Amino acid sequence: MAKKDEQETSIRNASGITTAALRAAKAWSVRSTEPGAWREISRMHGVMLSFLPPGQAPSTPVKMIEKLQKPMREWASLPWDGLPDELGTFAILDDDNNLTEDAIEYGSDYTEALFENHSEESRIPQWAHQAFEKEERDVYRVLISAGQREYAVTRRMLVEVPAGLYDTVASEIHNRGALHTGAYIDIPPDQQFSIKGKSWYSPCPECRWPMHVKGGTLRCRYPQHPGLFRFRPGQDSDETPKLNGPVETEVHSAESAVCLHEAVWRYITVPGVTEVHLMDWLTAQKGINEDDVDPWPGKDSWDITVRAGREEFQVDLKDARRPSKIVARPPRVRYVVVPDYRQGQIPQLRRSLPKDRYTPCTVKQFKVMVRQALKKES
Repeated sequence: MAKKDEQETSIRNASGITTAALRAAKAWSVRSTEPGAWREISRMHGVMLSFLPPGQAPSTPVKMIEKLQKPMREWASLPWDGLPDELGTFAILDDDNNLTEDAIEYGSDYTEALFENHSEESRIPQWAHQAFEKEERDVYRVLISAGQREYAVTRRMLVEVPAGLYDTVASEIHNRGALHTGAYIDIPPDQQFSIKGKSWYSPCPECRWPMHVKGGTLRCRYPQHPGLFRFRPGQDSDETPKLNGPVETEVHSAESAVCLHEAVWRYITVPGVTEVHLMDWLTAQKGINEDDVDPWPGKDSWDITVRAGREEFQVDLKDARRPSKIVARPPRVRYVVVPDYRQGQIPQLRRSLPKDRYTPCTVKQFKVMVRQALKKES
């Protein structure tokens, strides 16, 4: 029992340090525009001091920020051998003072709220509390307050239109009957590039959100989306720039263009790409009408209900980096579906989830089940 208590204490300490590091890093990235950023950085330095042994923590808030560009296993004195393998193995900040992809991906698994009494916002996901950003919380408040139809229409809008000209986005909201969420912002400077005085952005071929620009390269912040893109040399300033990369991609003028806030993109658009693709595939099947596919029933109690022949499938799509995260918070419905690029998670999910309650599968495997259900009716 003592050993178990020690491990729980170590995980709690590591989670506390990770939380403080993420919040300090986020504050550091907006310190030039947010008046309260330095206060947050100082507070998180104090939190880190409380979790690390005397003399082991960075001596000042600025020293702490410097440390965040290295994995915590290199500088934080904790019993790492008894902690999850991935914890502490990634840098929190990159060279451009942005949160790293790994910090965004793993961070939500190992963070703690640090501040309690969020009961009035209990239906807002935990990441929204932790991010402490008004834009994110407001988006979820708007969605939660909507009726089911408005919820689904607006949710799909945030998946299918993550960027565009301001007037185009406004027209899409009006034409779709979507809600105004406040989710769109000017495209950040690190997602634009300039050629002879003109500013441009390039949407990720998979999620359509502006790719991150670093030097002469561009890539989506979500590591599962297609690779690295580079500028083609010798382009004239009067023509739209071209990029070299693994697939064709577009380039658009950044003038008067907007995109989704990063947190809305990460937690709605990214998983929504797989969800919407599957919804569209289902409605395209002979024997399934549009009315047979319910998107995000109960305002996202799960992702899809589909009636195929005499069978009804209730589906929750899960795009988590670690299957243990899914196991820790299992869905409400039988079909636990992961993107095809997460197919390596299926064996663990089948071992860990109760077999009488859950059917884990990839998107490809789920499509086979639907086809089989439709064949029974033909």
